[in-house]
Amino acid sequence: MVRLLRGEALTELGAEAEYKSPRSRCVLLLLSLPIAPLFIVSIVLGGYAIQPWDALAALSGGGRGEAALIVESIRLPRTLAAMLGGASLGVAGAILQALFRNPLADPYILGVSAGSSLFLALSILTGATLGLWTPTNPYSLYTAAFIGALVVVIVMIVLSGVVRTTTTILVAGIMFSYLAYAVTSILQVFADIEKLRAFTYWVMGSFSGARWSILGLGLPFLLIFLAAMVFLCKPLNALLLGEDYARSMGMNLNRARMLIVAAAALPVSIVTTIAGSVGFIGLSAPYLARQLTRTSNHFTIIPASALLGSTLATAADLISRLALKPIEIPITAVTALFGAPLVIYLLLRGRGVQV
Repeated sequence: MVRLLRGEALTELGAEAEYKSPRSRCVLLLLSLPIAPLFIVSIVLGGYAIQPWDALAALSGGGRGEAALIVESIRLPRTLAAMLGGASLGVAGAILQALFRNPLADPYILGVSAGSSLFLALSILTGATLGLWTPTNPYSLYTAAFIGALVVVIVMIVLSGVVRTTTTILVAGIMFSYLAYAVTSILQVFADIEKLRAFTYWVMGSFSGARWSILGLGLPFLLIFLAAMVFLCKPLNALLLGEDYARSMGMNLNRARMLIVAAAALPVSIVTTIAGSVGFIGLSAPYLARQLTRTSNHFTIIPASALLGSTLATAADLISRLALKPIEIPITAVTALFGAPLVIYLLLRGRGVQV
């Protein structure tokens, strides 16, 4: 309902009209163009070279041999995880930046990643697996990461329904992250080198562990999340004018904060479980979406952030596995190369970017 970039107030009808405008459609179309080429390149390139026609045959179900096995069991789930995970992080970042009215807000400020890291440290470094699997079983690791993320999500949802300001939620998430990382650091001091190496690699982030057995529930959930975000566009637009304006429009702020925090934290917990910490995508994608679309209307920002997040994550995943082949770089090291300069730029700019 508002465009703050130029200080223009928009009616609800005007916001929807802008979303359907030729300019918005053109920008979204341009942002969608890299998706298909990146998908093909991600399937074809890797440690083992696959011919494009062999990859297409495998995707269509007619492939055979080693190439088809690699595409179906490794490349395809990894590519889908990167694309949908990146899109989810981009959208989560967009809605959090609207909630906190701060372009530096990132999905991981809620402490979801820290919670996952803590429970994963308990599993890997101490062998605490609730008796379900052995500490080295992949299902044990993913279960621990998901439980840690889920605990933080529940705490943040409850907190967002109790406190009165978004600043309190922000500070609570940051403090919880510090607490979780402190306990995790203590656990690392007493761990042996092999366990510490495995834990450190997961924390740095990588989509290399994405397999169908792990993605079976995660990917459908991310698709549902992305489709459902259209229903948050109007509340997010109202929040851009401030809490007093949103309240005057009849919005229940506590309920809205709970919904937004849940909508941001739950998909982040899924991505963290699949790939570990993947930083800067949730910060960079919404910022670039606002700069390219020249609007803060979420009917445009949400799909633009999804497309940019998907592109950035897939490109970063490609770089991580190809730059120093056969050694794979942690994906957060790649995303930090463009994310960290962006944060520095926003800080030096002083006044930041209005969202």
